[in-house]
Amino acid sequence: MTSEAGQPDLATTTAQLGQNRESMPWPQRRALVKVATERLVQVGATETILSLLLLLADDPKWEVRKDVADCLLLVPDDDFPRLAAKLSQDSNSFVQKAVERALDRRRRGQESVQRKLRGLDQVQDQYANIEKMHGSIAARKAHQMAERLYDVLVGATVHDMRNILAPLKSTISSLLSHLADGNLDPKTFEKNLTKMGYQAATLERLLEDMRAYSQPTPSQRHRERLADVVKEAHDMVLDGFKATGRDPDSVEASFDVPENLTFEVSRHQIVRAVSNVLKNAYESFAIDPQVFGEGEVRLEARRIDDERIEIVVRDNGMGLSEEELAEVRRFVPGGTSKKTHGTGFGLPIAKRKIEDHGGSLAIESQEDVGTMVTITLPIESGGGGE
Repeated sequence: MTSEAGQPDLATTTAQLGQNRESMPWPQRRALVKVATERLVQVGATETILSLLLLLADDPKWEVRKDVADCLLLVPDDDFPRLAAKLSQDSNSFVQKAVERALDRRRRGQESVQRKLRGLDQVQDQYANIEKMHGSIAARKAHQMAERLYDVLVGATVHDMRNILAPLKSTISSLLSHLADGNLDPKTFEKNLTKMGYQAATLERLLEDMRAYSQPTPSQRHRERLADVVKEAHDMVLDGFKATGRDPDSVEASFDVPENLTFEVSRHQIVRAVSNVLKNAYESFAIDPQVFGEGEVRLEARRIDDERIEIVVRDNGMGLSEEELAEVRRFVPGGTSKKTHGTGFGLPIAKRKIEDHGGSLAIESQEDVGTMVTITLPIESGGGGE
């Protein structure tokens, strides 16, 4: 039976199937699950929808049961355990795997929510501590400053996104115009689609850098060889250039890292930080987004004392003017300084991850002479992280 809109009357259909499961062919029962899923998205869970899903979770055909398992993520928390428990006992491996995926995604989603709540709780606790130590006026000023910094960061990021989306939309409009005119020249479409791919990749890098900047640094630390970390960071830079069709072979790179120098770090975070610094050094020789001029990048590392190591990255590239250097030293994400290919998040990410390890990052630069970035990190763990 169908409603006036041509959609199945789920209450009547559920009653019909409850009396005789074979009154409807199994492909139609699969279609019913799809309808129920669409209703879950549109109007939320109702008793009729949930009753139908519970009924079909016992369907003789595993394909129907798997479809029910695939929509588990949409089921409200109160009803999820009942339906998940029924399906988790299923004898079919495809159904079991679908349930396991739903459980895993639901758990990760809940963990993500909890991390966000913990982060908000930590911020509120910090405001409370400021108020307790310095008074309500200081706490209110701190809150206003944080909001202003948020406004600046979001505004800069939105601006960068619009700069990427505007030409992307223009290219799409151009292709649609060619289609309307009957112009199906393959070269025209290849050129424009290549451009769109580049723009989409730029937006993807921006979003990835935003995510990397905002995520907390893990608290786990492991003993690592600095030489291995530096090699992985450099390989990451070269792989990134290769993936975007850029050839940095005109830039000579040299490394002086003691083989026995080790430290305790969250490896991926420090690899990312060092790679961002190296990438900036390479890009100081960029003539345009795809072409590098000749130059040299040098990385030297040493043990300062019993507690710290130092990593120095030098280049003899274009360098920064005093005004540009002052802007870069703000380490505000999205900031630009002769940026030809990056997102403006590289150094801010590096500084944040290094400081999360209890270290520091400093930058010196002179226009037409070059740039030097100095990273200091503790040898033993004991600072930063979530």
